[in-house]
Amino acid sequence: MLGALMIHYDRTLSHFPSSPLNDWCHARLDDVYMPPYMLLMEKDKGSFKKTETQITKYQNVLNQQTFIQGEAGSGKSSFLAKLVMDWCGIAKTTQTREPVMIQETNYAESDTRAKKSTFFDDLTSLKNFKFVFYITLRDSVKVFEILQMIREQLIDEIYSSQEDREKAYRLVNEIMKHERCLVLLDGLDEWKSPDDRHHLPTLVAIHTQCDLVITTRPWKLAEAKIPDSKVETLLHLEGVNEPFDVSLRILRCREDCTNSEDVKKKHSAFVSYVYRNNLCDLLASPMLLTLIVQTWAEGTELKGNKCQIYSLLLESLFKKANSEEDHFHKTPYPCLKETRYIKPNIEHFNRFSEAAFHLLFSEKKENSLVFGIEQLTQYKLYERKDFALRTGILSATRKASTLRSSSSFSFVHKSVQEFLAAYYIACNCHVIDEVIPGYLKRHDNSYRDMYEVLIFLCGLNISAANELSILMNNADCDCPHYLDFHDGFQELILDGYKEAVANEQDGICLALSHFDIDDENIKDLYNIWASNPSVVRSFKMEITEKYTRFDDENTESPKPDKHNSTTESSKIATRIEFDLSSCDELTRLYIINNASWGILIKGNLYIDFYFPQPDVFILVSDALVNNCITY
Repeated sequence: MLGALMIHYDRTLSHFPSSPLNDWCHARLDDVYMPPYMLLMEKDKGSFKKTETQITKYQNVLNQQTFIQGEAGSGKSSFLAKLVMDWCGIAKTTQTREPVMIQETNYAESDTRAKKSTFFDDLTSLKNFKFVFYITLRDSVKVFEILQMIREQLIDEIYSSQEDREKAYRLVNEIMKHERCLVLLDGLDEWKSPDDRHHLPTLVAIHTQCDLVITTRPWKLAEAKIPDSKVETLLHLEGVNEPFDVSLRILRCREDCTNSEDVKKKHSAFVSYVYRNNLCDLLASPMLLTLIVQTWAEGTELKGNKCQIYSLLLESLFKKANSEEDHFHKTPYPCLKETRYIKPNIEHFNRFSEAAFHLLFSEKKENSLVFGIEQLTQYKLYERKDFALRTGILSATRKASTLRSSSSFSFVHKSVQEFLAAYYIACNCHVIDEVIPGYLKRHDNSYRDMYEVLIFLCGLNISAANELSILMNNADCDCPHYLDFHDGFQELILDGYKEAVANEQDGICLALSHFDIDDENIKDLYNIWASNPSVVRSFKMEITEKYTRFDDENTESPKPDKHNSTTESSKIATRIEFDLSSCDELTRLYIINNASWGILIKGNLYIDFYFPQPDVFILVSDALVNNCITY
């Protein structure tokens, strides 16, 4: 069984597409993989707080129950795949008693060699596990027993006859009772419990020798009602640790990079291109990094917004099935203006978008990501199934069954489904009032699963995004917060604001009730503030002397506050003003301003300290008093 399992992993996890634009172009995981930038989270008053402690060894990951959280495309799945392949190497060596050999790509010259990483090189830490079971949770929706998942995803894939499978079922059960095993559960955010009692996939009581590593998006961990006692270790995966080293490895895998001097020149040009177009923030995501490298190498330059990137990805997929070209002569969506292969396939594009939306916001959440023929028929995709599979927009997985063969379907990546759903909302704004409120009522905290949709919508249709942000902001305000002022919703609004600006959208009025202002975000939050005073519930500002003033070189001044007509634009460069006079919903106020430049908090704000609102408090520094705070 051990040998068969390692063969299975070698076939399914050792290679992966080296370009999001070409499913046929694969590379060995070892050739392009670089370790992630992963940080330890520590418990703090009932929640978890990110630390500066970087995780660089497997021994710090492999505890009784470890959670790894990270946003879409941050490299959670590839990290688990690399862990599995490292275990296969050490397990095979242990069986054959041969010395450990770590494969390394031979490069022509040392000066262009990608740096050999010392991160996660403690392979002997994996030696303690007799078996490693890798499970993708999206393929086991409504199954809560981990043993059952192993049966369906591994045993049924490895063995063909029912007799062999039955023997293997019994053997796995005995192994998990007596041997130390590692179970990897990938994608908790893509899993749905079959009932209200199970918030996590479970091991039966006798499988005490098993350790768990579970990956998820951050919102799911907050929503899943998991007690602190169940989280032995929480790690936050930021993305790629050394993105330019990864880009060098990707370029080396291309056929048009024939020698080391060629690669060196191309990589230098790529680095300049990234800095020139402010794409550094996107490089943390392995998926987007690969897309940016490959599109640049093919001659297409990106300008730094997500909608453009996903439009390019989709038109590249469409090109596989239909290479007919045509341009949009007039389109309200800036990201589609330069595309060539979407317009000839616009009917497919519209149907895929409609299905993506209705599946994502369906009543049965278990069908939102992985669905069957019934859903394809219901959303009029069955007749387009072959086209969708040829393009790679949909992927199909055969279900193991002794009675009949069947397939389950999913979009190539959840973020692609979210972009398509956002496009459908942009074209059909009425669904914001007709469909989404019901979805928010049916599923607790489901607004957190809409974060990426809102960001895409900000780049496509800012009016619709403004309206959707109101619903989501209201839902956020109705949820208990574990942090003093916000639980991540502000970061969503900031990302949406930046996406709208990148797509040259006018009329940005995204809703936000909880403001947490610091040195880094004050410029953008000042602009977002303009449309929100009437709904603001908490206002926190903590500015230090280190902050760069608005009038410094190469720093744009924020726009004047639309709610304060007396603000002189000439003074904005050296002073900004927050008018609290219309903040009727304000219940929490916290201000520290140690900057020497002008920040004015003004307004006829009346606070009765004897009124039963215990959250109202003010901390005012001397510098703020000197800068004229009035109530």
